[in-house]
Amino acid sequence: MTASAIKKYFGVIWGIILLIFGLFAKNVEPVQPENFEVLNNIMYIVDDAVYCGQGLTNDGTYLYSSGSIASMYMTCLAKIDMNTGEILKKNMGAVPFEFIQKGYDHIGDISYYNGYIYAPVEDLPEEYPMVMLFDAETLEYTGIYYELDPTYLPDGIPWCTVDAENGYLYTSPFHDADNIIAFNLSDLSFSHLIPLSEQITRVQGGDFIDGTLYVNLDTSGQYREVKAINIHTGEVTLVAARDMQGADTETEGLTISKDADGKLIFHITDYDRKFTVFLRQYKYLG
Repeated sequence: MTASAIKKYFGVIWGIILLIFGLFAKNVEPVQPENFEVLNNIMYIVDDAVYCGQGLTNDGTYLYSSGSIASMYMTCLAKIDMNTGEILKKNMGAVPFEFIQKGYDHIGDISYYNGYIYAPVEDLPEEYPMVMLFDAETLEYTGIYYELDPTYLPDGIPWCTVDAENGYLYTSPFHDADNIIAFNLSDLSFSHLIPLSEQITRVQGGDFIDGTLYVNLDTSGQYREVKAINIHTGEVTLVAARDMQGADTETEGLTISKDADGKLIFHITDYDRKFTVFLRQYKYLG
């Protein structure tokens, strides 16, 4: 059998496998609150899902996603058409081997700024949080990284977002966060804490837009919550509680863009804990 025939054979087999997985994938669309208008619900299965299962960001034209399979030291980035959900470019093995050797095995929820993807990267024991910069055009590592002060990050760095208006990068612990942590954008040195009016937990993603920080929470029970945080006062308010209809779904990344009328568009990924990731897009009417 020739090499081309072998390639074609395995291509057919892989196509059949993907089809089978697709037939068993259960697309449970959440019941949305009145202030969210559903625009799109895109499903990624198996290999494509690997690229989308952790984080999201956008540059106003394209979405960028991150994914990780820590047990296999797989760290991924992708560039996605914001309207169709088509994956346009992939980088499997985004974190260089020199960092993998040091135990860095996970990319969380990412942020776009000035042509770069700011990627929060965790080591296996979640003791030495780091932010790595990737070229948004090529998805390749730029050689720039910052080791963050771990004092207020006891369980790694699950997400980050850039506030270019004020010159900060924000993040928080994953569990039981009483503060948002602000690092100076210039060198990612620690700047200050923003005490919150209420504790938030299982913080999977965040995005800063129009002076407000929004966070995506993998809350337990029937609902997955999106909350807004005033970066000056720390006041926390509920934006949306999405009814997951009993599905065992882990919500993940969050990024926010604007439509032609200036309305906020929330892009959220949900993982079915098997082999499917859903990219859900909503217009915010609130």
